Amino acid sequence: MSLEEIVERILSFRPDLTHEEVLKMIEKKKKGAEEFFTDEAAARIVASELGVEIVREPFRLEVMIQDLVSGLNDVTVTGRVITIHPAQTYIRPDLTEGRFARLFIADKSGTLKVILWDDKADLVEARKVEQGQIIKVSHGYVREGLDGKLELHVGLRGDVQISPPDALQSKYPPMTRFMEKIKVAEIREEGGPITVEGTISTTPTIREVVTSRNERVTVAFFELRDETGKIGVSAWRTLAEVMKDLTVGTRIKIKNAYVRKGFADQLELTSRTFTSIEILSQPEK
Repeated sequence: MSLEEIVERILSFRPDLTHEEVLKMIEKKKKGAEEFFTDEAAARIVASELGVEIVREPFRLEVMIQDLVSGLNDVTVTGRVITIHPAQTYIRPDLTEGRFARLFIADKSGTLKVILWDDKADLVEARKVEQGQIIKVSHGYVREGLDGKLELHVGLRGDVQISPPDALQSKYPPMTRFMEKIKVAEIREEGGPITVEGTISTTPTIREVVTSRNERVTVAFFELRDETGKIGVSAWRTLAEVMKDLTVGTRIKIKNAYVRKGFADQLELTSRTFTSIEILSQPEK
C-alpha cells in the first residue's frame, strides 16, 4: 500500500483531520527516527497510533535467480527476456485443453526457465512479451524440471509485469551477452540461443512436413561449415523461403539458433520464431 493510499485510509476513519495535518504527522514521525523510516513505514505507524488498521499486503519473496530453490512459493523474480518459445497446448485431467508457453529470463546471477500457464500464455501468443524486455514475475512457484534444472511456474495467481518502472536496464545483462558468436567446434550440448557464422556447404533441401500440431510447414535442411567443423541446420517456415535462393559457398550468420539432437543423436542447429539469417557474402557467378 502506497503512502497516499495509507493517508486516504486514515482520512476516511478520521474526518476530523486534514490531508496536510496527516502528512505533517508522518513527517514528524520520520524526523523522530532520524529519517530511518520510509514514508510508508512512518505512515503505518501514524495510522496505528490513530487507531486506524492498515491491512498489510501479502509478503512476496523477491530473489535473485541464483538463490532460488525448489519448493519456494509466492516468489517474485525480475529479469531480461532472452528467449521465447511458441505457446503449446496440453490436455488437462478433465480432458479440456489448456495452453502453456516457455521463456527464459536472466539477471546478473544467472538464467531461468519461466513457464506461463493458460491465460498467461496469451502474453506470448499476442506478442506482448518480446525478447530483450525486462519483466517482473510475481506470485510464481519454483519446481525442478525433468532436466533437473529449476523452473518458475506462473499460474492462475501469478502476474507478469512488462517493463516494470522500478527495474533499471543497467541492472540486467544486455542481450549481446547471449548473442556472442561461437565456432562450430564449440557447440557441445543442446540449448541456446547461439549465433554462428559459416559457409553453406551443401545445397539446401526444401521439404514440407507436418508438425505434431497437424500444421504443414516448410523446412530447409543444409550443412554449415566454418574453419573448425561442420553442423547440420534446419531452417523453418519463413527462413526456409530465404534458403531457397542461397547456394553452396554463401557465407551467412545465423542468430538466435538453438542446438538439438537430430539423426543418430548428432547435434544440429534449428531455427525458432526469433531466429534470423543474415547473408554476409555470396560466391561469384
